[in-house]
Parts: sequence; C-alpha cells; structure tokens
Amino acid sequence: MVQFLKRVLTKKKGVTILEGLIALGLLALVAAGTFGVLLSVARKSGAPDIREEMVLAVERANDQLQMYPSGMVSGMSDSKLYEQYANGMCGGSLIPSDVRVSDSAPLSLGTHNIKCMLPPLCDYSTSRFTYTVVESSFTTHTYGTANMVTDYASAFPTKGRQVTFDITCNGFTL
Repeated sequence: MVQFLKRVLTKKKGVTILEGLIALGLLALVAAGTFGVLLSVARKSGAPDIREEMVLAVERANDQLQMYPSGMVSGMSDSKLYEQYANGMCGGSLIPSDVRVSDSAPLSLGTHNIKCMLPPLCDYSTSRFTYTVVESSFTTHTYGTANMVTDYASAFPTKGRQVTFDITCNGFTL
C-alpha cells in the first residue's frame, strides 16, 4: 500500500493546455445553460405580480368610475365632485401632463383613455389602459304573475351602460 502511494505521488503528470481549454469550454456550456434556465424562471415568476397589479388597477378604475353620477354623461358640472375628478379620471391637475387626458363625460358612450391609472411597474410608452362604455339591454324575467318589464318598468329600467376595461402592461394583456 505504501509503495502504491509513493508511485502515485512521485508520478507527476500535468494537464496539457488543450485538456484545460476543453474542460473550460465544457464548464462554460454548462454554466450558460444553467444561467438561461434561471433567467427564464425569473421572468416567469414576475408575470403573476404584473397580473395582480393589473387586476388592482382595473378594480381602482372601476371604483373611481362608480363615483360619477349615471345621469351625468355629458359635461361634468356637478359641484360635489372634487376638482381632481371633474375633468374625468385622468384630467385632474395632480396628474402628470404626459398622461393627463381631459374627459368631461367619463360615462359617455365610446372608448376612454385612462393611461394615468396604469400600475407604476408598467412602461408607459408600450402599455395602455382604456375602458369602453356601450349601451346594453338587460334581460328581464317573469316571476309568477309579475312581468318585470310591464309591471315594474319605472323601477327597473331595461337599458343601461356596460363598461369593459382593457389593460396591457409590459406585453401582458388582461
């Protein structure tokens, strides 16, 4: 056993430059593959955060839109509204000028730009946030002998407005 160790220790064989370069090349391939996998996992793990922020932005916009009286579809002259919201959801003086949009009728039919309400993690140059208001009819039902349209027409209107939000943030659409 001692002689075996002496022979192994006395036989000093080195590594050639070619063997070293091959080993470094293989190590670089393995490291690049590992780094690529880690990078893709990091990108995918950020997607739920963006989606959560987008959902919260839609909820905030919906809550804010509900504060406008439904009869006030053209000309926001209600003195009860704060100045911040009198010119629409993105028309107040506290909104940065590059995303400010004056909208005197936030509940009027059509598409409205509310880019100012994008989450902070969104890139404003490539992201968008709008809502569309359309007139829609509600389905009425007959309950027993009462018909909702004929018996309660004054209490339950059959036409209203439907709001649909559209948000795109950093390539993700909700």
